Amino acid sequence: MLTGADRKRLLLAALGYFAFVVYGSLVPLHFRPAPLLDAWERFESIPYLNLGIGSRADWVANILLFVPLAFLWLGVLWPHRGRFARSLASFIVLAGCVVSSVAIEFTQVFFPPRTVSMNDLVAESLGAIIGIVLWWTTGQKFIAWISGWAAARTRSGTTAYLLTAYMALVFGYNLMPLDLTISVVEIWHKWGEGKLLLVPFSATYKSGAEQIYALLSDTIIWVPAALLWKLASTRSATAVVLRVVACAALIEFLQLFVYSRVTATTNVILAAVGATIGALCARWFRPASNGAAANTGAAPRPPTLLWIAALGGWLAVLAIVFWYPFDFRTDWGFVHDRLATLKRAPFEAYYYGSEFRALTELLHKTGFFFPLGALLALLGSRVRAVLPMPGAVVHIAALTVIAGTAAAIEAGQVFLPTKNADATDWLLEVLGGLAGYLFIRIARPMWSATATGDGQRQASGGRR
Repeated sequence: MLTGADRKRLLLAALGYFAFVVYGSLVPLHFRPAPLLDAWERFESIPYLNLGIGSRADWVANILLFVPLAFLWLGVLWPHRGRFARSLASFIVLAGCVVSSVAIEFTQVFFPPRTVSMNDLVAESLGAIIGIVLWWTTGQKFIAWISGWAAARTRSGTTAYLLTAYMALVFGYNLMPLDLTISVVEIWHKWGEGKLLLVPFSATYKSGAEQIYALLSDTIIWVPAALLWKLASTRSATAVVLRVVACAALIEFLQLFVYSRVTATTNVILAAVGATIGALCARWFRPASNGAAANTGAAPRPPTLLWIAALGGWLAVLAIVFWYPFDFRTDWGFVHDRLATLKRAPFEAYYYGSEFRALTELLHKTGFFFPLGALLALLGSRVRAVLPMPGAVVHIAALTVIAGTAAAIEAGQVFLPTKNADATDWLLEVLGGLAGYLFIRIARPMWSATATGDGQRQASGGRR
């Protein structure tokens, strides 16, 4: 049964997501006024487009866009009991989603270069139906799962939730852009286009730097998976590595049916490497208290200088990733034109490309700054242990470093012809760094408290 707090959270999520849908449907916000009658005549004659495989991803994206919208709003209106009342709420939500879809598509007439088509209306209505069905079948379980986050006070419990969320993100991203196919002919075309690479390390790259980046990113993505899996269970490192490799192999198999994705055995090998690193790093987070490190097998905590070196190393990684190939230009004409791009509307640059490309860039910006925030949180706790200072000072210093680093990255990209400086990217990078900082600030004390409790119970058991 939904509580008042559950409904409040759902309402806030529904309002926020609706704002996202409206803004995302109108960006880049190039408003062009037109007589209302002319606009309506244009809207009445919107075509139904014949979609090929290249447009299949857009069709699926429009379906997925309205699934959470209907799901969340039905949760807000969901009655405690009564099939008729729940059916009525479902009808209201469906009608609201259809009206919203029509209103958005009509408004797009005034916002070129947005494309208005009957396909979008059909896809968004279908997405609303799917969202309603999902709430009927899984809504209560979803609320219980979300509520379980607050109730998961143990290290293993919280880590299990984080593992589930992370693996959902990994699977979801790797199956994007969902231009699905089961056609043998299309799969044969994938083979001919070089999208089925059965020989390990047989992919070709434009440069050595691109190859290094691709191999490292495909390795690093599995490090958190193995780390969380090891912390959330009592399985051995070997068992965790095998399970991560199995997940990677499943993803590569599923990508066989996503036309634009490449299936490569190399990624399974890299997953094994990343999983091994993650399983070994889990030793640093293993609870140990009262000098019981030797008994629990926990590895010694890394010294402060190591965290400082790691922070400096990650700053170097950020500079390499975001500034390579370092072909800076300083002539004023070029710089002046580049500065003009900073005035774009938020997420405007993400419109000019596919949804998959936009998601990739979002994860790219936030993902690379997440470790920066995490390292600053770990280093900050060490500094406070040595130098007595208010926590607010440490937090402000960390935020300053995150925001300053992101600003420096974007400022440097102004002078790079092959990069795009954008205020939106700065915001995403700051949010990624804050997420890493808050994650460590929240999770680390909870794990320490769990470790202390485990140690006390072990000591008590030993005295008995």
